[in-house]
Formats: sequence, C-alpha cells, structure tokens
Amino acid sequence: MYSRSPALRNQIVFPSLLKDKVERGPHAARFFLYLAKVLDLELYRSSILGTPPYCRCTLIASIFYAMFSGHFESQQIIRFWEDSIGAQWILNGMKVPSYKTVERIINALLSEIENFFIQILKLCDSVGLIGRERTFTDGTKKQANASKHKAMSYEFLNKKIVNGKESLKQLFAELRSIMDGIEELTDEEFESLVLKDAANANAELRKSHQQDLDERQNQIFNIDSKGQTPKNEETATDKVKEKLGGTWNIEPELQDRALEMFIDLAFVNKRVERMEDAKTDLEEKWKREHGNAKIPDKQQINFTDPDSGIMQTKHHGVQQCYNHFGIIDDRANIILGTHTSNSSSDQLGLIPTVINTERTFGSLEGIILGGDAGFFSASNISFTKDRGIDFYASYPEAKSPYAKDKFVYNEQADVYTCPKGNTLSVQWQSENGEKRTYSNEDACSSCPDRKDCAKAKDGIRRIERHMKDDKLREDVKEKAQSELGKSVLRQRKSVPEPVWGNIITQEGFVQSHFRGIEKASNEFVLHCAFQNIKKLFKVYLSSSSFQSIVHSHEYYPKSA
Repeated sequence: MYSRSPALRNQIVFPSLLKDKVERGPHAARFFLYLAKVLDLELYRSSILGTPPYCRCTLIASIFYAMFSGHFESQQIIRFWEDSIGAQWILNGMKVPSYKTVERIINALLSEIENFFIQILKLCDSVGLIGRERTFTDGTKKQANASKHKAMSYEFLNKKIVNGKESLKQLFAELRSIMDGIEELTDEEFESLVLKDAANANAELRKSHQQDLDERQNQIFNIDSKGQTPKNEETATDKVKEKLGGTWNIEPELQDRALEMFIDLAFVNKRVERMEDAKTDLEEKWKREHGNAKIPDKQQINFTDPDSGIMQTKHHGVQQCYNHFGIIDDRANIILGTHTSNSSSDQLGLIPTVINTERTFGSLEGIILGGDAGFFSASNISFTKDRGIDFYASYPEAKSPYAKDKFVYNEQADVYTCPKGNTLSVQWQSENGEKRTYSNEDACSSCPDRKDCAKAKDGIRRIERHMKDDKLREDVKEKAQSELGKSVLRQRKSVPEPVWGNIITQEGFVQSHFRGIEKASNEFVLHCAFQNIKKLFKVYLSSSSFQSIVHSHEYYPKSA
C-alpha cells in the first residue's frame, strides 16, 4: 500500500482545488455566499471601496463567514480569511483587502442594520422558523466600552472643574513670576499664548516618548536588532526647553521647572475642557428628558461613553453598561425585535422593544408575550392590552406577611380584607374616584400585630388603591395563576436565556465594541441577526430541499 508521511515535505497532500474540499457537500462557505447574494443591501450600490475595486457581495459573504465563526473585528476577520479554506473559496482568488476596507464595509452594514435584520427575519419566516404563537421578552446587560472609574457625579464634577480652574490660575501666576518682558500682555492674551505653547510642547514630548517605546519594543522582540538605547525623548526635551526659554525669556536654571509647569498646564487644561464638555452634555441631555427639573447631585456622567449607565449586573457587580432587550419567538428561538437602553430598569424596556418588533417583524396582536417580574407594571400591561397582545408576566411578591399584596380586594364590596380577617373600607377618594384609601381604625387599635403591620405614626394601616392600575395588575396576576399562565411562565427563562448565552459564548459579545447608544444598539442587532442566521444555517444542514436552493445559485456574482 502506498503511504504518505507528513515528514516528507515534497509531497502534494493538499487538495488540488479548494472547491474539492468545499463543494462535495453542504458547507458554511456555500451557504454564506448564497445568503450574501439573496440580500438586497444598499451598500451593494454604494461607491467602490478599496483599490483595486472589490466585489462587495463577495466581501459581505466572506465577512459573514468570519462572523459566523465568532470573528467580528476587522483584523480578526482578515486573519481568519488567511487560514480558512472556506474563506479562500468564497474570495476565489480575490486579493484580501486591508482592515480599513473591511471596517468600512462593516460600518456600511451597520448603517442599514434594520434593513439587514428584517431581511434575515423574512428568510427565517419563509422556512417556517417563526411560530407566531408564543413569544418572550428579556433583557441582558452588557458592559459598555467604558470604565466605571471614568465616571463622576454631577456634584463632584462641578467641584473638580472649580479645583481645576484654580490649579490653572496658580500655574499661570507662577509662570508669570519667572518670565521677563510680558508686562504688556493682558491676562487673557498671556494665558492664550501659554496654553498654545503648552499643548505643542506636550504633543512633541508624547511623540518622542512613543518613539522611544517603539524602539525598545523592537530591541526586545527583534533579535536581529542592534540599535542603541533610544534617546528621542531626551533630545526632544532639550529642544522644547530651549524653544520655550527663548520664546518667554526664561533663565536657563529655571527652564526645567518652567517645562514642568507647561506640561502640567496642558494636562490640567485638557482635563478641565473635557469636564466642562461632559457637564454641558449632561445638562443638555437632562433638559431634553426632564425639562427644567433640577439635576440631582448624584447624577452620573461617564467621560468615555456618556450614553452608557451605571448598572448592577448579575455576575460582575456594578459596571458601566447598556441594557439590551429582545423579543424571541419560542419555535426556534428567533429574535423578532430589539431595543437598547441606558437605564437599568427592565420595566422601561418593554414598550420600545414591542414598538421595534412591530417595525421589524409586524404586529404581535393575538400572540402570547411572556416576561419575568421585571416587566410587571401597570403601564406595560395597559400598553400590551391596547395592542391586543396576550401578556403574561411573573409578579413580584413581597416577603413581608403584611405587604399590600397580602390584603385581598373584593371588587363588588369595594373593601380589602387584611391577613387577620378584618375589613378595610374606603376612607378617602379623589374627585374622579380613581384613587382611594382604605383603613379600619377600630380593628387596628386592637390588633396584636399592629406594630409590625402599621408603620404610620398613628398606628393605623392604610391601603392606597389606584382603581385602574391595580385592576390591571390583579388581572395579570390572575392570568399568571391559570394553567395556561403557568405553562407560559415556565418558558420565560428557557426561551430567551439560551439566546443571550449563545451570544456570549459563541460570539464573545461580553462588551460593546462601539461607543454611544446608537452604535451600541446597532452592534447588538448585528449579533441578534447572526443568532437568527445560525438557525437558518441549521435548516441548510438538515434540509436537502434548502440545500438544492442554495447550491443552485451562481457561486460568484458579478461586482455591483
């Protein structure tokens, strides 16, 4: 028998043609080339990117193939292409573009991400992956591309700005004391000129410092390097001192101290400017959302990503995050719609997620929507009811045996019954009758549990009721306790939680790559779209009829 050994390097053991490896059966590369071709994307019709021109459809197919394998950054994508047989088959001899070209293609895709997401949903629907019977909503908090340590409260921010300006004032005063010939300059002229020179000096020193670092790295890792010890920073420092000394008439013995002050001025001034910009952004955003209401002293602003928010996460404590939401169909866990918020509240996420789902998928009227206790609120119940959505939600139960939910309301008699069996009747109501207060002074005065139950100073327990909102909550609680409700709520974790887990484990989405709520939202939608694409790929692997559709397409489309 003729055998080959990998030790003999002059043998040809690699397939003579890449297509022999890819085209002999179902293959992800073939599927993604088909997918790229059937999509109608605006970026196919945009101006040519790169030189020489690239076929955008082929580029998109190869990018999809890389993302399917968990590579979402441009440089990772290019490295994947170089090592992947499937990617080389898609490229079909096309030169691999630069990472900047790949970035531009990805950014162009993100700019029409909703169009892309909708088309993927339609493909999922066309092969029967959407059941249209039960859907579930859930949220997942993902770290923003920002550190929680780069945040300040509004009160502390104002103090830091004041302290920074005071430090600048002291540095200007000290510089004036060691300079000659500046008596004719006003404070404003002097400060403007000094800040300009300080910024230039700081930029030159930082550049020379980086050059030294690069040369040191080359000496360490390039064993063929025989360079001398880098001295760019020392040379630059001498030049900057000489220049500043000549411009501002500073004595040689004071030039070292002057240079330190110039560098401090550049640093402090830049920091103050950033803090003032952040303060302005915070005040404008607060005014848009809350009008003329006073900004709380503890209101946070993050300097790296001001749109993100401080949130308590399940496994990593308090972090700078975005709160992402989705609505998932239970048939194949297809994501129908999404929403991204900078609020840690799940209650506030349901309505915009439903609105987005109506835009990307269509109406949810008549469809069951389940959620956990975080989405249980009168506003969410009312909204879904008006939309004709059959909403089921777990409800929060207080641990105290004397909480409001332990008092039973009788709608016909319009009274509450307390845990001890006493009746609380209406003692006050608003003019329109929408708000009412219930109590029983005589029963409370003789109740042995009075101290634990009644927290008011007079020792009387009062129950406040909003007739419309409390009725909505009670109706949804009753639905949740029904057999159908129990069946729906048993799925509230088993449907959405695996989707978020797959996004983390398969795609490595533990932190946003982009900054700003709009870009963070687009990035999340991209990951959700790929979760849906992976379900489409399962159909391709399992169904010979779908394989025949995919394989019947022309492999290499012409450039747009």
